[in-house]
Amino acid sequence: MVSSLRLILNSFVVLGAVVWTSSAQAQGAAPRDTLRLDDAVQRALGDNPRAQIARRETDIAENNVTLGNAGFLPRLTGQAGYTETISSSDQTFLSGETQSTDGAKSTQTNAGADLRWTVFDGLRPFATYDRLGAERDRQAAATEEQLATLTADVIDTYYDVARQQQQLEVLREAVSISRERLRIAEVRREVGSGSDLSVRRARVDLNADSAAVLRRETELANAKSRLNRLLGRSADAPARFAVSSTIDVDTTLGYTALQSTAFQKSPALAQARQALRRAQAEQREARADFFPTIDLTGGVGYSQLDAESGFVQQNTSTEWSYGVSLSIDLFDGLNRWRRTQNAEIRTTNAQLAVEDVRSRLRTELTSAYERYRNRLQLVALERQNLAAVQANVDVALEQFELGTITSVELREVQEQFIETEGRLLTAQFEAKQAEVELLRLSGQLLDQVGGAD
Repeated sequence: MVSSLRLILNSFVVLGAVVWTSSAQAQGAAPRDTLRLDDAVQRALGDNPRAQIARRETDIAENNVTLGNAGFLPRLTGQAGYTETISSSDQTFLSGETQSTDGAKSTQTNAGADLRWTVFDGLRPFATYDRLGAERDRQAAATEEQLATLTADVIDTYYDVARQQQQLEVLREAVSISRERLRIAEVRREVGSGSDLSVRRARVDLNADSAAVLRRETELANAKSRLNRLLGRSADAPARFAVSSTIDVDTTLGYTALQSTAFQKSPALAQARQALRRAQAEQREARADFFPTIDLTGGVGYSQLDAESGFVQQNTSTEWSYGVSLSIDLFDGLNRWRRTQNAEIRTTNAQLAVEDVRSRLRTELTSAYERYRNRLQLVALERQNLAAVQANVDVALEQFELGTITSVELREVQEQFIETEGRLLTAQFEAKQAEVELLRLSGQLLDQVGGAD
């Protein structure tokens, strides 16, 4: 009996040591149906509706950056018409002669094309083209930020599944130990060396461990469902996949390098800068209202008249026209001044927004880095605690074999081991979350997972 309990407890200790294994070993031993993190990220970036919508918004902004939309190209308008008239008339001439017509039909056909090309209006097309380009770049940065946020969500959820998997294995092993304790307690009661109280306590512990397994299985299923949703899978997609159980944390991140990279690559800061560029272009567009507009015009027209009455029975003509026109608003209710002032205010606000984003980014980086360092220290501390608890398990097992401690005291050591194991897993998960947040804030997350394209 005691030897079988020793075997189960030893396997329990070995299971705890799994948390200490390296990522390379875990990846090499991963089952063939294990969902890899890089595959999960690539699938989410391709199939998640948020990613698809973000990319299409960028496509729209890209399509808007054209010479025609900026006002560089001329406008050609064509028109055509056909008119048919039926008339009846009585006419008396000075000579006294009269003429009457009844139901005389006349038709008129015309077609033509007009060309208008604005060759100068205060250089507005250049400012408009710059504004459209700034909006395109701002939307591209917004899309990158959304994709990075989605990637962070996928990574967090993926490692949450990994944590739940490991915790579930620990709890299942605890059930095995509690089941063996119950068996030993029942045998001892039968041979007279145990009591009903020990059996009842062992059964209560077994039920508690079994309930913990059921709760953890539900939490694992929910985490997998959240991951399925992020991957763009249907709500009823099966959750019978596994993920790599090792939670690797990069311990080499430095604050100075992160801050320098963030000020260069942060999508949030890039959006603010492009918004400033757009505001400056809008300001130049508003100033263009004070300049005259010079248009080149040209046109061609064709018309044909066929009449059954009147002095002209048929008339066909072709006309060509060309010219230049100049126009300027002399007074428009001071609206040009109003638009110019508003554009200047928007430019000032955009400049302030850039500084605000820089300040906020610095604050968020500082907070995330402090959390990152704290969780790394916590991981190291919990690993030390786990080593101590593992030693306690060995000592408690020897004492239980010698009969110097009760099964209740052995249970306390077992619970301490489970709690320490859970705290270590949580600390590793939170350290990974902090690492991912630092990479996201500094604009490096998509590069790290190969999702920049």
